[in-house]
Amino acid sequence: MQHRSRPPAPKSGIVMLFTGEGWGKSSAALGYAVRAAGHGWPTTVVQFVKGAAWNAAEAAVGTAAGIRWPVFAPGLTWASEDPRALCDRAWAAALEALDSDHPGLVVLDEITHAVEHGWLDAETVAERIRSRHPLTSAILTGRDAPAPLYATADTVTGFTLVKHEQKKGILNP
Repeated sequence: MQHRSRPPAPKSGIVMLFTGEGWGKSSAALGYAVRAAGHGWPTTVVQFVKGAAWNAAEAAVGTAAGIRWPVFAPGLTWASEDPRALCDRAWAAALEALDSDHPGLVVLDEITHAVEHGWLDAETVAERIRSRHPLTSAILTGRDAPAPLYATADTVTGFTLVKHEQKKGILNP
């Protein structure tokens, strides 16, 4: 993939939270990730719920674009024998990206589910997001975001489900 000329360096990183019952939160975050990687920024996507079988197409496109995309499970994490252990591995990868000396973008996909299930503490997540490299941006996704994540975010976008006829098989063969 050919990189475009790099835009001016950001003056600071931002935190975006994509939450709500509507569909498209992960897709929006992945769009930002592809855009960041296309500009040559170090980009990492850490998925807390979706495993290899769930995200194969997205991961293939992302890694081809230069996105670091660790995979922790063959399927959905909550279907595994030990979802907390998978969450711990995902959180370690997230911390590695957030603690990097190089600014970039870190997507924490479905992190709200890890908090909701008690695998991660909301205050701990919020504090680690606030203590990231000052030029690193973070995107957090998932339904039912807790108050500490709302408070940490610079931008919060709510996704509202307006109509959903069981997807009618679209993108779900």
